[in-house]
Amino acid sequence: MYEAYFGFSQRPFAASPLANRYFPAASADAARQTLARCVERGGGAGLLIGPPGMGKSLLLQVLAGQFAERLRVVQLAGGQLQTRRELLQAILYELQLPYRGLEEGELRLALVDYLTRGDECPQGMLLLVDEAQTLPTLLLEELRLMTNLARGGEPRVRLVLAGSMELEERFAAPELAAFSQRLTARCYLEPFDRAETIDYVRFQVAVAGGQTERVFTPAAMEAVYRATDGIPRLANQLCDHALLLAYQAEERPVDAKAIEAAWADLNQLPSPWEDEKGNGQSGQDSQTIEFGSLAE
Repeated sequence: MYEAYFGFSQRPFAASPLANRYFPAASADAARQTLARCVERGGGAGLLIGPPGMGKSLLLQVLAGQFAERLRVVQLAGGQLQTRRELLQAILYELQLPYRGLEEGELRLALVDYLTRGDECPQGMLLLVDEAQTLPTLLLEELRLMTNLARGGEPRVRLVLAGSMELEERFAAPELAAFSQRLTARCYLEPFDRAETIDYVRFQVAVAGGQTERVFTPAAMEAVYRATDGIPRLANQLCDHALLLAYQAEERPVDAKAIEAAWADLNQLPSPWEDEKGNGQSGQDSQTIEFGSLAE
């Protein structure tokens, strides 16, 4: 809607993760490199942990692209799977193999046969599971057993699980002790710092074909960090909404007041600076901002 007004060739702050919009912030790129080594070595499963909105799904997409030419990549959403049969069907579907009308044992045998006997999957499979904290324990155990598959001494299934802190907590349970021992990488995503948030906004604007100085003032980008505490999803939502409101008001570039107005409009709450003014604190002194429902 506002793309032409600001000189964009595409929407700069996408609502869903796009691999070509990956921004290599410190914690994200450290996690990517660690998980990539874990996949390459094939010595065990990798774990990616982070709160909502930190870019876990995006990082899985980046890993999928990185290994697409070497491995058969399967991406799954854990929240959609509740039974072993559903898990096996989902994997076979992503591999473009028959999955309808088969019982659980037949599905498992078909997958094992594809991975260990034929030549259609010479290097094996990379399985990327998002929202893995929602998986029942029996499915986590099924995934562990898959990582035991090997041919010629080489693993046939490489596994990365992504989820909230609840996922890591679950691996402390006795019933997952064997799986926990197989984890060879544990990575944690952190919010952007101030400089990373500003660079992130600049990066997204540039990728979309815009010029930052014509879109956001320096104070506006500072305001994005103050409001969102460097959480990527919140930064996306705030910048996108600020651009929409600025387009409707025919005002550019977006300034700090416009960011404040967009934040208030998104939350239907006073802006995060109101309490600071009331308490006599500056934005640099206060590090805790209540986000309402945006981070859910």
